[in-house]
Amino acid sequence: MEQPSSALPKLINLSEAARQLGYQSTGPIKKLISENKLSPYKLPDTNRIMVDLFELESLLQVFIPENKEEQDNSVSQ
Repeated sequence: MEQPSSALPKLINLSEAARQLGYQSTGPIKKLISENKLSPYKLPDTNRIMVDLFELESLLQVFIPENKEEQDNSVSQ
């Protein structure tokens, strides 16, 4: 049996996608989909929307404070 290609998407549901980004609801994920920043996938015979984990992770950005006040706030929390 052949191994699946690494190019295949690793699909997760919207609830898991929200948890991955630190949200408690799926609203922000649905917003990313509606803004075309995230591609939705539908599996056959279901209405459940899934997203690609690798695409979701590619949206993450490192936060670098622009000024001293933002940096002090992030350290004290």
